Amino acid sequence: MTVNPLFMVCIASRLSLEKAGTRPCIAHLRDPFISYIASAMLTSGSGNLWQKLRHPLGRGWRRVIVGTAIVLALFAVFQVVAPSLISSSVVRQSMERAVARWTGHSVSIAGPTDIRFWPKPRITLRGVTIRRTMEDGNDRVLGHVERLSAGFDLLQALRGDPQFKDFRLTGAEIFVVRETDGRLDWANSGLLSKAVQNVAASGDQQILDAGSDAEIGDVQIRGSVLEVTNLQDGKRVRLEGIEGSLDWPSLSRGMRLQAKATFRGRPLDLDIGTPQPLLLFSGRKAKAAVDLRSDLFSGSFQGVADLASPGLFSGDTSLSTTDVPAFLTWAGIEAGVAADLQTFSLQAQLISSEGALRFENLALELNGADAQGILDLTRQEGKRPRLTGTLAIGSVDFLPLLRTLGPVMIDEGGDAQRLRDRVELDVRLSAKRATLGPFELDELAVGIMNTGDQSRLDILDSTFESGRLTGRIATIKDGAAGALGLRLMVHDSDFGAIFKTLGAKGPLPAATGSLEVALDVGKPLTPAAWRNARGSVHFTSGPGTLSGVDLAAMRELSVRRPYFPLSEAANGSLAFQSVEVSADLAEGSAEIRDGRITTSSETIQLAGVVPYVNNSLALSSTFHPFTADATAATGFFIGGSWPDPVIWPLPQPAAQTKPLE
Repeated sequence: MTVNPLFMVCIASRLSLEKAGTRPCIAHLRDPFISYIASAMLTSGSGNLWQKLRHPLGRGWRRVIVGTAIVLALFAVFQVVAPSLISSSVVRQSMERAVARWTGHSVSIAGPTDIRFWPKPRITLRGVTIRRTMEDGNDRVLGHVERLSAGFDLLQALRGDPQFKDFRLTGAEIFVVRETDGRLDWANSGLLSKAVQNVAASGDQQILDAGSDAEIGDVQIRGSVLEVTNLQDGKRVRLEGIEGSLDWPSLSRGMRLQAKATFRGRPLDLDIGTPQPLLLFSGRKAKAAVDLRSDLFSGSFQGVADLASPGLFSGDTSLSTTDVPAFLTWAGIEAGVAADLQTFSLQAQLISSEGALRFENLALELNGADAQGILDLTRQEGKRPRLTGTLAIGSVDFLPLLRTLGPVMIDEGGDAQRLRDRVELDVRLSAKRATLGPFELDELAVGIMNTGDQSRLDILDSTFESGRLTGRIATIKDGAAGALGLRLMVHDSDFGAIFKTLGAKGPLPAATGSLEVALDVGKPLTPAAWRNARGSVHFTSGPGTLSGVDLAAMRELSVRRPYFPLSEAANGSLAFQSVEVSADLAEGSAEIRDGRITTSSETIQLAGVVPYVNNSLALSSTFHPFTADATAATGFFIGGSWPDPVIWPLPQPAAQTKPLE
């Protein structure tokens, strides 16, 4: 049943039945039942009224009608009389005192005040400014609100002590300063500060005494700004265009903030909730759930947070982005070594302790490559953060990893150098499959270490062309600043397949063999430095063939001609039992100190210099037969450029009667 308020006004006015105002009142009552009651009241005495009500409706209906009439009468009286009974200045001053009591700072109101009572009592202030008086006597503006409104209880307002709730902030600018001791200056000595000081933890909840509690309700935020300045590092975080709501029934209850904002030019959706907000504000551990999303990334956290100790979080977390460089730039982090990354996602369980952060059950995705494992980040006073752990990767491109984390990029100004200036590494990586240039490695195990003045990348194990590859690239502790040591070991691999993959041309051994390379490279790491690298190389193999070498044709040509290109004796191949070559590397050349090719009937001994920087060579070869009746020892000088050198026959030495030992 809908009751026209004019009905109660007509009754309360006690107008004369004959006056002209009676009929217009009744005319406004559209409901026939209400018109009936009104007509009875206005055309009969009270006795006739009760007689009319008693017979058609019964005693139960009379009680309902009387009760409804009383309630509506009181409501109408309050709506009509309340504006006259309640002083707007009292409500305004109470609101001003309430804001000051909440923050503990002075509040001024520059604009007009509006009070309305329908459908609920609400006051609106304009031009609200909150200031804090500093020790030097100057004022610091903590906030400015274009329009601040709040609901209040009518009875409390009539008693002169209105209590406010369900706030609405429009065009607010809130400035929060985090002092060097971690204290926030926004609520220094007010009601919120008192509650923060008196709150206690109770499991996943918080406990607050009744004297420190206060009702808040639903806080609506429109077109507002929040700026947080950290005096410890001078960094400033500014959220603009905030639109949302803060649901916080009372100080002793949990809170949830749902809002949209703009941060550094990008839209950001925030959903932050905690059952222990006062513990969180007090710098103690508190349960929290955070969900952040934008057009660039998405991230979430659910667990325990500690705002007084940055980085101390324990719980489940996730982060993903499809544009790593753009995300790092937006976050204010130098992209540097991550410039080659495009997609990134992380899921892990964070476990924090004093000076340490552990990522357990870690699942990473980098440019489509998946990794699982565990990582630890530790901090010590006066030292760089240290990242340790193990990761298992499905597949990885090894060259970008080498460029990013290997000592090969240790020159000053390089991205990897800046990375090493910020963090120490001691990480183990394993991959089912890895690419290294044109090659594929299986079951790769890599160690990355960057501690103190030592930077090292180890290939601990891998399957390479049916064999095994290990190696190390590391800074040299006792060498010149920035000098590197390269060690590479290839064991029992198919070198025929290796040379084919490399596209190498010329007579090269196709056999299963082993290669050991040791190089020291000075700084800076320029092409000239690599050409002038010093070290050694040692190659051995079992049975195989040397394509493009026909010994019979070479001997036949040496009888007729003083020299000839190798290509004229390249129609056959040389089968051998073993190959062994040892050489010293320096200034772009390899000096062969021991070289032997053993066939079924003789040994070919090699000596000379190979200037590999310009693909030239100058070698002498001597053939030593195994039997006394074999062809006398012969020899050739091999010079010119690779892969088609020129062959000069050498004078024949005396034939040997014994095999070469």
